[in-house]
Amino acid sequence: CPPSPIGRIHELDGQVILLGVGHHSNTTLHLAELMSKVPYGVPRHCTIVENGSRVRIAYLENDHCCQNFSLADVWLRRNGLQKEGQIGNAHARLVRSRDIVKIAMEQLAHDPLVFLHPAEVACEECDAARQSIGYGRS
Repeated sequence: CPPSPIGRIHELDGQVILLGVGHHSNTTLHLAELMSKVPYGVPRHCTIVENGSRVRIAYLENDHCCQNFSLADVWLRRNGLQKEGQIGNAHARLVRSRDIVKIAMEQLAHDPLVFLHPAEVACEECDAARQSIGYGRS
């Protein structure tokens, strides 16, 4: 797992609660994309200090509109991995982080572009992510 708060939750077998939002807002699914090494991303960069000098690091970030993350509801429900209910006026979902990542990685193994809108939908964010396919990832 990448060293990040989301990776740490996964590592510690923590749970994710989505309160009043669906999986389209679930950043744990980005962890599944990273671990699956999806072939898409948007070029980004960051600057670090290395040996006293600033160094620009270029990378691809698995960024897109995330609307298709809502597919996780179907996958998790079908496998009985998601608890749901009402908390106040909000719909709540409770899922183990590892279950989210596992089920998403299984789907990404079958279709690495499952979270991107098809090209004919003309989603600007998904199209931008798709532009990087073929450039490779490290």
